[in-house]
Amino acid sequence: MPKAPDDFFIPSLRTWLVGLGLTMTTLAASPALAAQDMDYDQPEAFATLKKAVSYFDEMDTLPEEAWISRDQASARNDMDEMIEEAMQALDVPELSTLRSTYRQVEDKIRESRSEISELKEKRILAPDTDVSTLTRLTPTDTLREFTASTRGDYDLLIAAHEKNIAAYQGELTTLEGKLAARLEEIGITLTPDQVQVWLSSVVGDDVLTMSVVFASIKSVAQQLAELTRDSGENLDYARRYYGMVVMLHRMIVTMQQGFITRVNDEVLPQLQGFADEAEATTREARMLIKQGGSRESLENNIRANALTLKTINLYRSLVTEQRDRVTTSLTKSQRELAVATNTYRTVKLSAHVADLIRQGVKTFDTLAGLQVPVTTSFENSAMREEFRKLTERMQQAK
Repeated sequence: MPKAPDDFFIPSLRTWLVGLGLTMTTLAASPALAAQDMDYDQPEAFATLKKAVSYFDEMDTLPEEAWISRDQASARNDMDEMIEEAMQALDVPELSTLRSTYRQVEDKIRESRSEISELKEKRILAPDTDVSTLTRLTPTDTLREFTASTRGDYDLLIAAHEKNIAAYQGELTTLEGKLAARLEEIGITLTPDQVQVWLSSVVGDDVLTMSVVFASIKSVAQQLAELTRDSGENLDYARRYYGMVVMLHRMIVTMQQGFITRVNDEVLPQLQGFADEAEATTREARMLIKQGGSRESLENNIRANALTLKTINLYRSLVTEQRDRVTTSLTKSQRELAVATNTYRTVKLSAHVADLIRQGVKTFDTLAGLQVPVTTSFENSAMREEFRKLTERMQQAK
């Protein structure tokens, strides 16, 4: 892989590529995952789940509504805040860092492409001569941008940025492979190409985070089952542990509802807007051809819009199928949350709690299997680039 020149390259990039994980495949078929295998923040996760349980218990002692004093809504808000914090603690930092690094490299590619466009614009107005002596002697490409004055100078700078882009794209490929490998270690199976699709999508972080947190939830539930078994006849501890399982159920429902809402209210309407725009532009181009407009230019526009529409259809299919999978899982998640909540309020025997938590581990496996991430790949580099452009447009629209 070529090394990017001068100070455009991210010097420490390779030192950040240590592991990472994304979407999730069949957790039900994977071996038991210990906390040390997951590498999430176990103390923080347990602490926030315990606080969430305390607020949940407090709700039974509070009025439904109160003007001044604390009421059930206040306790519920505090509980949900703790669940949100626990959700963050259950994400694997190593994987989160790799995803963040991936975004940084993508930003570098966008910056380099923008620089190339500006340099090409300046090149048009520059004298048509070779590289100037001043630019040739300037030590870095960054400084050369200040000294550039000829077309040869700008050609040199454009070539440097293009070399950078090639290096950055190589880093993205490396990251995709490392992510896929690390995900496999925690029971989440995706090929590097499939990782690329999700990392390129506007909901990729949602899907991947949800998948990793699901894996962590299973690990937490297994630990709670062991703690309950070790607590012997201590019903208070056993009920607390089962209360934490209830909070895990609530966490799952919260993640799933948030994902479905985002897809329905944000992503799909944006994609439809892009499709309407491309179709309108295509109709206009065809009309202009009939009126004697430049056929070559207009037909190029029509082909570009055809690629955009094809990519939009892939995008829409990807997020819609994933939303439907999550919706199917949500139906069961809500039912399991209701059952777990009712059981928590009525449980009487410590031994019974241990059995319930072990059953909860199986339930989390089932829920995970119901929303395995959609697996697809790009047909070619043109579609991949168009997919990224659509994602960038959606992100900019926020």
